[in-house]
Formats: sequence, C-alpha cells, structure tokens
Amino acid sequence: MAATDLDLTALLPDIRSALDQAASLVDELIASVEAVLASLPDTDGTGARAGLAELRRRFDDAVGRLDHLLATAGDTAVLRRTGAAWVGVGATTSRLAGVAALNMTRVDDHWTGLAADAYRNTLPAQQAALSAITFTSHEVDATLNDLASAIVRFWVSIGTACVSLVVTLAGALGSAATVVGAPLATGIALAGVGALASAGTAAIANLTDITTGAAARSAELERRLATDTAFPFGAWPRSTTEVSPDASITDGDGSDWHLR
Repeated sequence: MAATDLDLTALLPDIRSALDQAASLVDELIASVEAVLASLPDTDGTGARAGLAELRRRFDDAVGRLDHLLATAGDTAVLRRTGAAWVGVGATTSRLAGVAALNMTRVDDHWTGLAADAYRNTLPAQQAALSAITFTSHEVDATLNDLASAIVRFWVSIGTACVSLVVTLAGALGSAATVVGAPLATGIALAGVGALASAGTAAIANLTDITTGAAARSAELERRLATDTAFPFGAWPRSTTEVSPDASITDGDGSDWHLR
C-alpha cells in the first residue's frame, strides 16, 4: 500500500474501515469456534476456549492502541504548508542579504568620515544575521517535511498491516467451523493479530526516532539563533553604531565628516 500527502486523508478512513472489518471477522471466528466447542465435552475445549479469550484480549488491545493513534493522526499538509511559509521567510532574508553589501550601499558614495564608516561597518553584521535566518528557515522547512514524510510512512505501514490482518482473519474463518480446523483457525488469527501489534510497535519506534531527531534539530536551531555570532548578545545587530555625540562638520577633533 502506498500513499502520499494528497491521499493520506483517504488512507486513515480506510484503516478505520479495515479495523472494523477485522473486528467483525474476529467476532464471526469466535462465534464459529464456540459453536464447534459447544458440541464437545467441556474438558476437550478448555485449551481452545483459552485461545479464544487470548485472541479477544490481544485484538482489543491492538485496536485500542490504534484507535488512540488515529485520534491524533497528525496533519502532514499543515506541516508542509508551515515549512513552505518558512521558505518564504528565507527567500525574503536572502534577498535582503544580497543588498546588505558594500557594493550595493550608497551610504559612502556621497560623504566620508567616522559616521560614514560607522554605517558602512554595520553592513557585514546585518548581512550575517540575514544569512543566518535564511539558513535557519531552510532547516525548519526540511525538519517539518521530514516529519510529514515520517507520518506518511507510519500510516502506510499501519494500513498495510491492517489489510494483511483482514486477509489472515478471512482465511482463518474458512476453517473455523470444523472440529479439526477450529484450533488451527484460532492459532492463525492469533498470529495475524500478533503481526499487527508488531507492525504497530515497529512503526511507532520509527516515528519516534524521527520526532526525537526533529526535536533535537529544533533545539539546535533555537540555540543557534540565540547564541550565534551573527546575533551579538543574542539580539539583532544594530543597524548603526555609536560614533560620537559630536555631530559637527569641521571642528578639528577628528570626528569631522565631509561631503564627497
């Protein structure tokens, strides 16, 4: 079974439908085996009845876990849209970083002096900060898209396991109405439920690895924005630097400025 973000919303109802179908098959199988056991002496069916009780317990446990997951299935479209929005932020800061350069500014084209130098010297810091945001924006997008892809893979694996369980239970039901086939049917059904539980555990483990990695990347991005050298003292770099309270043009104190 394969799925994309576009049909993930269709896959989730299909999984619910498969679980409902599996529940119906389990009910039919148990009823069929119990009918066979009713024709046998109580002592002859003790083990079979224990197997049915185990089947019911395991199936209800597996479905209960999946019901909880389906209630919080995630929204891959929102994750990808959010990532795309961050790409837009990165595009803006990248464009601004391109103009925050000495060859692009006109601040020193018409005047000289300490003030002109001060404004000009802020450009590298501004450019570095803008570039840092651009990089971070792309990292956020990548993290969100990786998480969305992990969610898709998770539900695809769960959906595949559910379909496999339905096929297994349907096959087991075919032999559940005979004295010889009843114990075998119960064993096959138990194996099918066990396979679903194992698939769910493996899928959860894989998804957990991805979400843990995403959380670590998020924390690293926050640290970078807070402590990166592009953000002195954890703040946006000043767009101007203090030169002198003396704004005179020519008083001979070394802070004079001149028109070109």
